[in-house]
Amino acid sequence: MVDLATESNKKEVMIKQIRQKFKEEKYRIARHCQRRCDSRGISLNEIKEVIAKGKVIKTYPKDSPYPSYLILGYVRNGKPLYILCALGELVHIITVHWLDPAKWLDPKTRREKIP
Repeated sequence: MVDLATESNKKEVMIKQIRQKFKEEKYRIARHCQRRCDSRGISLNEIKEVIAKGKVIKTYPKDSPYPSYLILGYVRNGKPLYILCALGELVHIITVHWLDPAKWLDPKTRREKIP
């Protein structure tokens, strides 16, 4: 059984570490992410806003080479924006995307994948 309080605490610790690294400008935007930003009209300021105010909604502790985290935040008067990042010596911004109703029931609940 997963202890939800412990999981929530871990997410809070991780978002604080990510925010601190951003403040210290210890982050890197992957080429893939930059292409996604360009094609989806997402700015660096919006990424920074999500990091500053968003919440970790999913963790991927077994990702390699670093654990990664899906952060949800709201920009442009409440539009959900997702940031996938990995935390190592730097914060690696892997990709960004808007809410896709085909993949998400609501901003925090992903639809089941159909085999």
